[in-house]
Amino acid sequence: MTENQDSRLSDGIDYKPVKAESVLPTKTVGIECLKEANPETMSPHRNLFKWFARRPTAATRLAILASILPDDVDNDKLLQLMCVGPKEDLNRDISDYVLEKFSTKNQREGSIEDHFGYEYPHRRIPPESKFQDLHQQIEEHWDGELPTVLDPTAGGGTIPLESLRYGLPTISNELNPVAWLLNKVILEYAPIVGSIEEDIQTWVSSIEEYTSEELDDFFPDRNGVSPSHYFRAYSITCPSCGDPLPISNRWYFNRRRNAAVYPKVEDGELNFDIIDPEEAETREGYDPNQGTVSGGDAECPHCGVVTERSDLVKIFKNGDFEFEVCGVRYEDDIGGKRYYPPTEEDVKAIEKANEKVSSNLRLSTILSTDRYEGYYDRAVPYGIEQWRDVYSPRQLLAHATYLEAFEQVKPEIQSQYEEEKANLILILLSFISVKLIRRSSRLNPITPRRGSPDNMLGNNNFSFQWHFGESNLTVGTYSYESESKNVLESYEEVVQYVSHVEEPATVYQGDAANLPCDDGSIQSVVIDPPYGDNVMYAEISDAFYVWFREYLGDVFSETFADQETNKQDEAVENPIIVNPDEDESTSEVARERYEEKMGEVFSEAYRVLEQGGTLTIYFTDKEIEAWDSLTMSIIQSGFIISATHTITSEVPYRVGVQENASADSTLLLTCRKPKREPSDRNPTLWRDIKDRTREVAREKAAELLESDHNLTKTDMIISAFGPTLRVFTQEFPVVDDKDNEVRPKQALTEARAAVTEVLIERELSGDLQTVDALSTWYILSWLVYEDENIPYDEARQLGLGIGVRIDDIKNKTKIWSKSKDTLVLRGQDYRVRDYTALEAGEKRRERAYPVNPQDTSFDYNVDAVHAALNVLETKGGDFTWNWLKERDLQNSSWFTKTVKSLLQVIPQDHPDYDPLVNLASGETGQLLDIDTDFLSRESNSEQTRTTLQDF
Repeated sequence: MTENQDSRLSDGIDYKPVKAESVLPTKTVGIECLKEANPETMSPHRNLFKWFARRPTAATRLAILASILPDDVDNDKLLQLMCVGPKEDLNRDISDYVLEKFSTKNQREGSIEDHFGYEYPHRRIPPESKFQDLHQQIEEHWDGELPTVLDPTAGGGTIPLESLRYGLPTISNELNPVAWLLNKVILEYAPIVGSIEEDIQTWVSSIEEYTSEELDDFFPDRNGVSPSHYFRAYSITCPSCGDPLPISNRWYFNRRRNAAVYPKVEDGELNFDIIDPEEAETREGYDPNQGTVSGGDAECPHCGVVTERSDLVKIFKNGDFEFEVCGVRYEDDIGGKRYYPPTEEDVKAIEKANEKVSSNLRLSTILSTDRYEGYYDRAVPYGIEQWRDVYSPRQLLAHATYLEAFEQVKPEIQSQYEEEKANLILILLSFISVKLIRRSSRLNPITPRRGSPDNMLGNNNFSFQWHFGESNLTVGTYSYESESKNVLESYEEVVQYVSHVEEPATVYQGDAANLPCDDGSIQSVVIDPPYGDNVMYAEISDAFYVWFREYLGDVFSETFADQETNKQDEAVENPIIVNPDEDESTSEVARERYEEKMGEVFSEAYRVLEQGGTLTIYFTDKEIEAWDSLTMSIIQSGFIISATHTITSEVPYRVGVQENASADSTLLLTCRKPKREPSDRNPTLWRDIKDRTREVAREKAAELLESDHNLTKTDMIISAFGPTLRVFTQEFPVVDDKDNEVRPKQALTEARAAVTEVLIERELSGDLQTVDALSTWYILSWLVYEDENIPYDEARQLGLGIGVRIDDIKNKTKIWSKSKDTLVLRGQDYRVRDYTALEAGEKRRERAYPVNPQDTSFDYNVDAVHAALNVLETKGGDFTWNWLKERDLQNSSWFTKTVKSLLQVIPQDHPDYDPLVNLASGETGQLLDIDTDFLSRESNSEQTRTTLQDF
């Protein structure tokens, strides 16, 4: 449950309050989000052509309906409209019913849908009678007309799709042409054209017939069984011994089946075998988990000389390498999956493909445009400079052959159907082919768990791979046939979802800061904006765009006019496209540019919204700088935050302290376009609202702690950001006593400090007043982030809040180290000189290990604890008992408080945890007299936590 909100904004004008400005059933919606998190239970449009971050249906419906429904709609009716809950009437609240079903899901028989008693919400819409009542109620609230809903950065189309399904006038805008195609299909063509299953199957068959014949010789079978996948790698000439040096960072093909590649050189020729590494005799040093490449360096298995990364980069950049086929996977219904070494026919097929690509004019020039090298691109340095370089010659040949088959049927399709249907068929056919590049390029490794190619963009960047997977696109798991079934099934399901829609959505392609909409023509904007540097959408989608341009460039000539996607108008924090001065930070200038672009997007939303119109924003970014930028963009555009809500749901792979489920959160910020322009507002003094920003944050933290949400501490802080921002934006502009502008991050810093205070009070049994500032920072870092790896800037800000400049103490304490933008908290092994080694006279540099356990006093409380742990591990309990007594640590409240607090915050799998338990509960525990009952309570609580895997 979230706090009630006042519909009277700070400009003194009353608006008709919407449901988002009252209490929302966020806990129930969070459960529905969790249920939908499995790929098999997602809405079908998400599988049609996969785009990046797409919100679950329940959260999307909540954002849309709560933005337009009046505030007097009760939560049961709202959930019914969202299709949450069983169809039959209940004698209790739907939220209570859903929570009970959620709590008993582990005792269920049958599926999740059977257990909960209703389908996943995305599979249903309200019945016609409720639909009519819904429209009537909305029209009455919006002066007799249905409100128009706009998503200016539509991405994968979830928001406009759900708006459309509820019969609302809907506008979708998307800058990226790849995502725009998806929106075009699901929002415009699907409602108008409808089912085209038979038509698509006809053209798919024609394409398959052509490509199978053209590619058959390039993928030779084995005893009548066609290959499905290949383990591909590289070889170079060893600069030292002159023998062929196989290049791969791993040789396992399929670890579960004990199938590994074994490279060997005989008479100066490199060959490969497939072996069971547990059974076969291999040369000394062979490890299927390791390969010849480690850390970017390649070690020759023959002479042992290492070719360093810099030299290896030059070799690849100059093209002085060979493509190798190292292993082949065959698959049929009788023999299942089998792994074999390449045959002479496989080698000849590769040579034949190379020859065709180099001798054919089209093949030798296709995708020959230079690649845009993004900030996270790790492929260009290795010579992957043009888009054709992303593929081996045979991979390029296969993809180009499907393009060729498409081009042969394209004229027939265009002449046989009306324009809209023809365009839809062409888009879906191109979806099938372009999706194939994900699993057949030089940038997708083999996943040893399955023995098949992994996703090229699994990490949302272009990473060079020392080995790669190649798919036979004519057969198998990642074939044209399998993708055609996936695309067609997904499309036909979408058609069912929108079959009742009378008017399709309006779909625009362009900059969200320059919309083709009239002033004041929109009633509600619902947006899931890009988050800082989270995903470089344009850079990554270029991999698809260049192929779509080949397939559809003449069909949508304006959309695909450019050789690559538009990166200049994209609202992301991209360090590559900024030009900072010498005294400026690239990251800061990129952040400023992102803030400016988002400001333009929100200003445009402000322009097109009518007065009193709603802007509802999804936001999930954890970094305070991203929040600062978002908030400044909102308030400088003229909006006022009128309501905030947090939707939480447990997720399986974001694991907290002891591998228990943690909760992810999405914050919904609802804003209003006021009737008084921002320039008319008088400044507010920061000191007049500072305490209020802390107060609302404390209230929110206390509310969440008292609920049964299994939130991580960082998500709890994010939840408190909402009410804090509401206070800040309603009083904006805010200035200090010297009339300097106060940015939102100061309010957010206060919110974080306030939540931290609550966490200390509730979870650390009181306070840390007797503990020094550095040790307090160390404890709080573990408490808040629940991991040794912390965003550096977040850790720095946490330190400043309690008077610690972490950069000043880094070298002399070694309590943290840094890896790129990540701060790593260090334990006693990293900081303390070994006691027994000191007794033996071993010299450990004080600068490297600043804590000496032989000292009788310590600079920081955490130093004393770390020293005690080392003594306990090296000298035993009796010695440690005396060591503590000599330093009177048993009578030092700061020492016992530090020990207990660390026990409460450090994960059980951390090397310091067991020694801490022994220190507090063994012989030394009697001396220290630390209450350790909480250890058994925490252990018991572990048995009650659940994860998505329970589903």
